Amino acid sequence: MGISEKEKLRGRLYYYKNREKRLVWQREYDKRNKERKKLYDRKRRADKWAKEKNRLETYARRNFKPILLKKYGGCQMCSEHSGPLEVHHIRYTERIEDCLLLCRDCHKKIHRKPLKNHTETTI
Repeated sequence: MGISEKEKLRGRLYYYKNREKRLVWQREYDKRNKERKKLYDRKRRADKWAKEKNRLETYARRNFKPILLKKYGGCQMCSEHSGPLEVHHIRYTERIEDCLLLCRDCHKKIHRKPLKNHTETTI
């Protein structure tokens, strides 16, 4: 049926009697697994950033690409009008000023060797 009062009391006494042992064991466990925890936390932060980056890329593709295409008519570096155009983020924000509309080749060039100042190429 249920646990008797005597058994409950015995369980509580055991719990409090061995509390120090558990705390010592927990400290030792934490010391041993400090590096593993650091790696886990780093991975979790990276995953969180990847989700945010993906959300911003989707947002820019849906909202900024048509505006930039209407404004510039093509690639902002080489003025190419044909072929697929991609949105490049200077900074990952929701501002249109932080994005460039580039053809696939120019986008690859920028990612291979970052330019010192993106704004010089757009003027």
